[in-house]
Amino acid sequence: MRALRPITAAVVVALLGACSMTPDYQRPEMPAPPRFEAAPAAAAPDVWPDRDWWRGFGSRELDTLIAQAVESNRNLRAAVARIRQAEAQAKVAGADLYPALSAGGTASRAKRAPRNPSGTTNSRGGTGTTTYQGTLTASYQVDLFGENSATASAAETRVESSLYDRQTVALTLVSEVATTYFQVLALRERRRLAEEQLANSESILELLEQRQGAGTTSALEVAQQRSAVATARAALPALYLSERQSVNALAVLLGRPPEGFGIETRTLADMRLPPVVAGLPSGLLERRPDLRKAESDLRAANFDIGAARAARFPSLSLTSEGGTVSGALSGLLGPGSMFYTLTAALAAPIFQGGRLEGTEELNRARFDELIETYGQAILAAFQDTENALSAVDQNGQQFTFNRAAYEQAREAYRLADVRFRVGTTDFLNLLEAQRAVFQAADAMAQADAARYSALVGVYRALGGGWDGRLAAN
Repeated sequence: MRALRPITAAVVVALLGACSMTPDYQRPEMPAPPRFEAAPAAAAPDVWPDRDWWRGFGSRELDTLIAQAVESNRNLRAAVARIRQAEAQAKVAGADLYPALSAGGTASRAKRAPRNPSGTTNSRGGTGTTTYQGTLTASYQVDLFGENSATASAAETRVESSLYDRQTVALTLVSEVATTYFQVLALRERRRLAEEQLANSESILELLEQRQGAGTTSALEVAQQRSAVATARAALPALYLSERQSVNALAVLLGRPPEGFGIETRTLADMRLPPVVAGLPSGLLERRPDLRKAESDLRAANFDIGAARAARFPSLSLTSEGGTVSGALSGLLGPGSMFYTLTAALAAPIFQGGRLEGTEELNRARFDELIETYGQAILAAFQDTENALSAVDQNGQQFTFNRAAYEQAREAYRLADVRFRVGTTDFLNLLEAQRAVFQAADAMAQADAARYSALVGVYRALGGGWDGRLAAN
């Protein structure tokens, strides 16, 4: 036991003198306005989206698509894999906080040749000895200045960061599925309107050709209407292509090939617009997973500073080895075969060519960079929310105006068509009315889609109803 006293004393002194080199972390102060300037006056204060906010649109098909995307999307699966990587790295980093234990065994055979009376060695005969040895070795690096604990804490914080990253990917995915779904429906509506306009144009062309045969319509008017029909036909392929591309994009978001994929809903008229919520800017820091990830990265960098600083101070390693040695296997467990050694080693860096100092400076600079990145992310989050709330208001007004313009253009076209057929107005008025009603209808359909996309943008900017808690992976 006396042999253990110096080792024990060294350990006690080391533990009593241990200290952390990690700077105290404080969240950077980022001023937040009391409310969002573009928030609707009717919006209740500090009301956030529901966690399943997309259900407010009243589409079972959209609910199903989002469930499939969350289950099968490749980017989301990759984010889950990154969580497992971070957890494995944390396990590796935390291993240095515990003693290491290893076992080993050896067997050796030695033979000594006898000497002749003349002093020479005789290669024949002689005696041989066999030695068996079993050892158990324990080693431990005392975390004098907190290097190992800081490294482990940084790795654990990066696990947290990867969890926030997965939440960000999920929020982005759900938003993209909803937006793409609404794009498909808007394109279908625009295509329907274009086909309707083409049918009207072809009907007028047929009438003009009949009148030309009767000599009451000029060739110029027929050519003009044929141009209008061709223009209406030319608009359809681009709409078909955009719709198909949007459907393909939606399939990929769901983690499946585009072949054979389709959606049943035909128009945005089957949807409903849920009410607008605004939340509070101060709560955004807790409810946006990308902001929480940015702060986690900042805290991990702070632990990196502590680890780099502690690496510049002495380290203490303790090693204990014990075992048995015998000339026979049966004697390995005998009382006289036991042995042990205890070692304490203190090492301090003296000259490293600036490597340790440079590592600490690098980590400090990285921490300073992440402070600015975090601040910029907060400003961008405020901007996203203000832009989305403004878009909801302005796109709503634009849709109202576009719908009124379409109704008036459709009425003007109806009157022009009636008057042309009875011969009280010329063809140019009818042709202009055709163009106006098509343009107004297309603008109205696009404005309608913009309303839905803007509302999705609000939910996304507000964190998608996430309350800041991390669910178990």
